[in-house]
Order: sequence, then C-alpha cells, then structure tokens
Amino acid sequence: MTRRMNAHGMRRTLAAGVAAVLAALAPALPAAAQDTRAVIIDAAWDTRPFIDDLRQNGVQVIGRYLARCPQPERHIPEKRLIDQGGINDPSSEVRRILDSGMAVLSIYQYNNDSKNKFVGRDRDGKPLAGADCRPTNRERSPAQEADLDARAAVEQAKALGQPRGSSIFFGVDIAFSKTDVATSRAMVAYFEEVKRTVTRAGYVLGAYGNGDALDVLLDRRLITYAWLSASRAYPGSSDFHNSGRWHLFQNGVNLEWFGGTPGQCRRGLPLDTNVKNARFADQGLGFWTRRGPARIDPNRVKAVYAARRFACDGDARIRKAASSGARDLISSVPRCQGGRTVTHPSTIDYANSARIGRTSGDLVEVDHDDDGSFDGWTARSNLTPHFGVKPQWIHSRGQRAGARCPS
Repeated sequence: MTRRMNAHGMRRTLAAGVAAVLAALAPALPAAAQDTRAVIIDAAWDTRPFIDDLRQNGVQVIGRYLARCPQPERHIPEKRLIDQGGINDPSSEVRRILDSGMAVLSIYQYNNDSKNKFVGRDRDGKPLAGADCRPTNRERSPAQEADLDARAAVEQAKALGQPRGSSIFFGVDIAFSKTDVATSRAMVAYFEEVKRTVTRAGYVLGAYGNGDALDVLLDRRLITYAWLSASRAYPGSSDFHNSGRWHLFQNGVNLEWFGGTPGQCRRGLPLDTNVKNARFADQGLGFWTRRGPARIDPNRVKAVYAARRFACDGDARIRKAASSGARDLISSVPRCQGGRTVTHPSTIDYANSARIGRTSGDLVEVDHDDDGSFDGWTARSNLTPHFGVKPQWIHSRGQRAGARCPS
C-alpha cells in the first residue's frame, strides 16, 4: 500500500514538473519588442466589447476568472469567464480573446477575500455554498473547501479549452500575516489539496496574494508562480517585491480604459494592469492560447519592466507639460471615468507605480494610469531609480505626505 502511494505521488510530481517545463518552453506571442505599454491586464467584466481596443493598445494577455459559483452579491455578474460561454461557442468571450491572438491568464477566486475562506465560510462567517451552489450549514475543513474549489477550477478550465501545462492562479486576497498561525495552517492545508487536484489534471499552480502569503506558499513549494497583489499596506508586500521572488506584480488597480473623450464619455472597461518580472523574462508563466501555453516576447517583458517606477515622494506632482510651472498640474485636465467627465489626480500616489517616457532636464514623462497615453511630467527625483525597489508603506497619512525619496 505504501509503495503504491509513493509511486502515485512520484507520478504526480513528475506530471507537475512536465507541465512546468511545457510552460517554460511556451512560444512567444508576437509583439513590438520595445513597446512599453501594459501587456497584461485582468478584468472582472466581459471584455468582448473591448477586444479590438485592448489588442490595439498593446495588450497580449487577459486575466479572467474561474469560480465555483456565481456571486450576485458582489454585483459583478460577468466575473466568471465560463458564464460568457465555453470554447465550443464561437461567440463566447474565450473564443473572441483567443481568435484575436491574445492569451488568457486563468484566476480562481470564490470568496477568497476573507480568511474565513480557508474553513469554508464567507466574510460574515456563514458556510459557503457547496458544489451545487445551494446554501448549506455544513462545516468544512480546509481540505474539503479546497477540494470543491479545485474540482470547479479544473472543470471550468477544461470547458474553456485551457490546455495542459498552463497555469491557474488561486487568490489569497487578504491582508495575510505570517504571525496569524491559525490562518497560516488553514491556508497551507487548503493549498496542499488544491495542488493535488490541479497538478493531477495537468495544470501548474500559482497564487495571487500579498508578500507574506506568497512567501509561505513558495517556501513550502505549494506554488510554482507568485503573483504579488497591488495592496501597498499588506504585510510583507514591499519586502517580497524587493526580494525579486515574484513572477507577476499587479501594478495598477481600479483603472478604466476606453471611456471616450470629455464631452462624449461612455462607460469603459474596468481593469487592473500587471507587470512580469524581468528576472523571469525568458520563462513562461502559464498564460494560454488554443495551441498551448504561451509567453510574452522576453524583450517586451524587459522593456515594460524597465519603463516602470514607484513614487517615493509623498508629493509627486504631475505637471501638464515639460514647460509647465510647478503649480500647472494635470488636475485641471478633464478625462472620462464611469461614463462622466472627471479630472486627473494631481499626483502619483505614494508607492504607486507609473510608466515613464521621455526626459527633459530633471523632468520625466509619466503615464500614471498605465492606459498607454502619457498624462504629464514629474520630477525624476519623485520616483525610484528602477522598478526593483518598492518603498515601504507608511501608515500615517501625514508622514506619507512628507516622505521624500532617498538621495
């Protein structure tokens, strides 16, 4: 009995290793190598109305969601990719993405924004629905909750045409702390079960979360890929970013693209942007197309990474032009958001990222919302010298406003 179990375990480990190798050897998506615009986005809404816009804006990978059940209480009815049709439906969202030449990044998230998730409960402590999505009062262990999630993830991935060797990232969207021993144990038990099912199906497991969570999961070899969330104040996130262990970093959240022009505003596509770590430029991360795992051109990965900086000054003002005075800011310039005309923020928030472009004296051009268009100019001294250094979060608003970059 022990011998058979060991052999089975070895086969699972071998399968996982083969899948990871396939992802690493994935062919590169065609791209303009020096294009520094965002190449990876994730969205909780149907992207079909914006497919052409996304492709023309330089996007090559679209992150979309898997989940055990719909979540109407979250008011995001289009969050699950499977609800927009499967791979055999020529008008489905997944077909439109793949037919456009873009790849998919699979993300599993079902109530993953609470530590209660790991014991089968929602944010209010109520038991989560079972596999049939009906309410239940049943208690669940972390392994039982993970089994339901992993089975749903695999089933939906197959229905969407996701090939073996590609990845599924499971969310840990909480302010996880290594000092929370009970949650740490539950999270580890949950991911142990998820890994068993996901790797058995031929997929590679990744996780999305804060620095402390990803540290634990990588150290225990429960995940292959680490996707660092944008939450600046979450435990360990700056340290994890600066360690260089991350594969993806969510550098922009709650953005909206394609909202039209002032005076003709419409609702655009809410999305987040992501940067791949240049350290892993040659490595595939399990993005997928019909043909199998795919990766971004390594030169494009390096160009995107090299053109990002963090604001390390608490007053990183954005001027309208390189010739503008220190008080002539882009906050007077209208833009569209949520279907209406609003103004640009006047600064880059502390520890947020921006895309940089041309320089003029001590000023540099910045795209603060990573939408592909440069918005204005800021002093180079307001930004980190490179993207490998993320400022430590300062909890006091007053101290944050007075922060200055190291000289």
